[in-house]
Amino acid sequence: MNIAIIGAGFSGCLLYNKLIKENHKITIFEKSRGTGGRLSTKYINDKFCDHGTPYFEAKNQIFIDFCNKLVKQKILKKYKTVYIPTNGINKVCSSLIDKKDLKTKVKITTCKYENEKWTLIDNQNNVYKDFDILLITIPAVQILELNINLNEKIEQELSSIKYDSIFTLILHKQKNLPLHKGLKNINLFKKIIDNSKKYNYDNFSSFVLHTNEYFSTKHNEKTKEELEKKVIKKLKKLNIEIDKDFIILPHLWKYAFAKNHLKKDFIFDKKQFLGICGDYFYSKNIEASFLSSTKLAGNI
Repeated sequence: MNIAIIGAGFSGCLLYNKLIKENHKITIFEKSRGTGGRLSTKYINDKFCDHGTPYFEAKNQIFIDFCNKLVKQKILKKYKTVYIPTNGINKVCSSLIDKKDLKTKVKITTCKYENEKWTLIDNQNNVYKDFDILLITIPAVQILELNINLNEKIEQELSSIKYDSIFTLILHKQKNLPLHKGLKNINLFKKIIDNSKKYNYDNFSSFVLHTNEYFSTKHNEKTKEELEKKVIKKLKKLNIEIDKDFIILPHLWKYAFAKNHLKKDFIFDKKQFLGICGDYFYSKNIEASFLSSTKLAGNI
């Protein structure tokens, strides 16, 4: 069968990996420059900055087995129940696919099911035809923004999913710079990741500041540049300044975490061969993405 997957995050890449073994023809469409989604890595020369999910836990045995295979491949390393990337967390996704089947910088806007085939159209009016099955792995909100004919029940289920945003700042410099100690003592930041320590870099400093959900979601209609200025202004009021030697890169994850979830493994509409999976099924984390994608692939 000819299968289209929208989204090259963890769910989409895992679906590809499971289904390609069944000799299907598969094309993955991704609006960004590469795989990863929230398992995203920013490359700064030869250094890695994981500015989405920095690491994750595994509790389900099937997911543990999957992660342990990545440890053997030296894509991850294990510390207790936590899995940490060895060379950028986006390798978890890119290792699962063949790049020849990945179309990047392609934002699908329209999905039409006619004569038992799916046709996809992107925002540049490029047309991709003759898919037997369409699998969608992007956030529920973004699925609803597509020009696609969903049945009423699926539309209602997707509409029920609400999201929190996360705004991040990458700080980096090609020398050793300490982070202001006061940053760790204010509630504006939910998490501060020392990328250089994680990768044991010398003469390179890299920190990722994750602002909390309240701040990020409240201001998620602003541009990432506006949010950067707002954070810097807040810090100055607290007499905290980020070292001017740092290069600052802002990023907004508008649909970072689902606030709620559907109590099912996946959605599959047999009438038009449409499947939907992701981290908003049963739970709200990377493990949930794995389980949802695995079970959807097993249903194809």
